[in-house]
Amino acid sequence: MNLRYIVPALGILISTSGALFAENVGGLTVGGFVDTTGTIQDINDDPAASSEAVNKFFAATVELRLGYKIGDKVTAQVDMEWNNDNSATNTNLEQAYVNWALTNTVSLTTGKFTSYSGWESADADGLYRVNHSPIFNALYTDDVIGVAVNFQPTADLGVSVFVLNGLFDEAFNNPDNSLQALAVDAVYKVKDVGSFNAEFGFDAPTPDQTLYALGLNATIKLASYQPLTVGAEFILNGFKDDAANTDGKALGFMVMGNHTLPTSKIMSFPSSVTGMITLLSADAESGVDLGAGTSATNDSNSSEIAVALLTNPTNDSHFGVNAELAYQVVSQDNLNDDITSILFALELIAVIP
Repeated sequence: MNLRYIVPALGILISTSGALFAENVGGLTVGGFVDTTGTIQDINDDPAASSEAVNKFFAATVELRLGYKIGDKVTAQVDMEWNNDNSATNTNLEQAYVNWALTNTVSLTTGKFTSYSGWESADADGLYRVNHSPIFNALYTDDVIGVAVNFQPTADLGVSVFVLNGLFDEAFNNPDNSLQALAVDAVYKVKDVGSFNAEFGFDAPTPDQTLYALGLNATIKLASYQPLTVGAEFILNGFKDDAANTDGKALGFMVMGNHTLPTSKIMSFPSSVTGMITLLSADAESGVDLGAGTSATNDSNSSEIAVALLTNPTNDSHFGVNAELAYQVVSQDNLNDDITSILFALELIAVIP
C-alpha cells in the first residue's frame, strides 16, 4: 500500500536511477501524476466588521517525469508541470538535471531542481494531505539552478553541497550575482527509527543584502509500529539589508502524524488519516506574507490545524481519493481582530504509471 511518500533529500534521490513511480522502457523512465481538486474556503476578514468571503474553485495539475539512464554512471531527469493555478494557466519546467556518478560514493548534479530545503514534497503525489502547508508556501526556497556535489559515504548518510544562482527569486531574475548562493543538505538514516535532515543556505543577491535559510526536520517510521509515520520541521529564514539598515526573520514549525486505518466493513480499501499542526511567525522586515489577506509590511503570526483522509478506493495505490479540512488563524499588528478561515478540499489523483 502506497498512500503517499516523502521525497528524499536530493543527495539521496539522485543516487537512484529514474523517476519515482516510473515505468522503465529501454533505459527511459516515464512517470508523473494527474491531480484534480475542488476547494471551498470561507475567510472571515474582520469579525468586528462582519466581513466574509467564500472562495470556490477547481484546480488541475499534470506532471510528466522523464528519466534516462546512460550507461551505469549517468542519468538525466526532466519534470514538466502544467497547472491552472486558480486564475492563470502555467507551464513550468520543474526539473532538468544531469547526474554523473563519479565514484560509488560521489556524484555530480547540474541543472535545475526543486528546492534543496524542506521536509514537504513539492508535488501532490508526495503529500500526506491535499494541500501544501502554510510553511511550504511562505518559507521554502524556490526551485534552484546550479551544481551540487553529493557524497554518500555510508548507506545511512548523504550530504549535498550546492553552488546556486540564488535561493529565492533572484535565481531567475538576477542570475549574475556577485556571490553565488551556497547551500548544504545532509540526511542521516537511523535503522528502524527514521531519518533526520539538516539544511543551510546562504545568499548575497546584492552587495548590501544577505539571506540565510536554516532547516531541521525528521521523519519517524518505527519498525516496531509500521502504521504510524511522524514528521516534524523547524525552519528559519533571515534577511539583512545594510543599505536600508533593516533586518528581518521568519520562522515556522510543523508536526504531523499519519496513521493507516485497519480494513473493515466501513473502510474495505487501503486508507489513512493525517493530522498536521503548523505555526508561523514573521516580522515586517522579513517581507514574508502569511496569506489570508495579510500584507508583508506588518508583524504577523499564523497557525493552522489540518486533518486529511487519504484513500485508495479501487485497492490500487496509483489512484487516490482524498479529503481535507483545515482551520487557519492569522493575526497582524495593523488588524483589530484575527483573520480566520476554514478550508475543505476534495482530491482525485492518478499516479503514472
